[in-house]
Amino acid sequence: MNSFALVLYSLLFALSLTACFEPKEGCLDIAATNFDAAADKDCCCAYPKLVLTVNQVFDTLLFRNDSLYEASNGHLFRIKSVAFYLSDFQLFQNGVVHSVSDTLRLHTFLGPDTSTLRFTNDFQLVRRTPVNYVVGTFRQDANFEQVSIRLGLSKEAQKVIPSKTTVDHPLSPQPDSLWRGQTNGFVFLQAVVVRDSMGATQPDTLRFLQSDLGQRFIEASGLYVHPTGYDFHLVLKADYKQLFEGVNWSIHDILAWKVAIVSNMTNAFSVSQ
Repeated sequence: MNSFALVLYSLLFALSLTACFEPKEGCLDIAATNFDAAADKDCCCAYPKLVLTVNQVFDTLLFRNDSLYEASNGHLFRIKSVAFYLSDFQLFQNGVVHSVSDTLRLHTFLGPDTSTLRFTNDFQLVRRTPVNYVVGTFRQDANFEQVSIRLGLSKEAQKVIPSKTTVDHPLSPQPDSLWRGQTNGFVFLQAVVVRDSMGATQPDTLRFLQSDLGQRFIEASGLYVHPTGYDFHLVLKADYKQLFEGVNWSIHDILAWKVAIVSNMTNAFSVSQ
């Protein structure tokens, strides 16, 4: 084979390889959770989420719905269920506030007619299950020194019309009536309890509204690290022994129970990583 033929053959072979090459699609953004350094064509990036794990306990015991527990005075009582709203997740870095980027418009009772407002879409309705809650997209990778989470809802969110939300949204109508009408708004925290261990005793539903709790936040300081390209995980601990500490179940006084529970809320909730 002469030199010209050899060059021509090499050129044709190289062109055939180029024609067969298909660029690999993948995410080329190092901040994404699906970053692929081997990709040739950028696409399909998925960004980190703020993920909250909720550990519900009674002292050292894993909390289970409809279980008997012992009060500090030895009295047995039953916690049938607990549900509460969380919102306004904020992370602080050198005094700068960061939150999830997801937003949505919701119909509200504000104004003469129903109107829509844009909200940060980090609303969470916590029950016994699930354990992990995806709060929203959170792209800020950094070390944070403080966490703040609202227990309940803002004054504006209190005016959201449940029937006009999507069926799977936390603010949609719930089977246990967590919305108490336009005047009272949403129940921030609801506990269904039986004041003793007797099977015939009827349960009491303790509802804590904005009028009971006001503007209440779960706050914590420490080191909270969000590495680049990974979901940001936080852990909320709800200790119902602390929440119901000092409640006198032997006296059927719901108002007194609620006063004691409200005073316990600061110690009942904590945030870590």
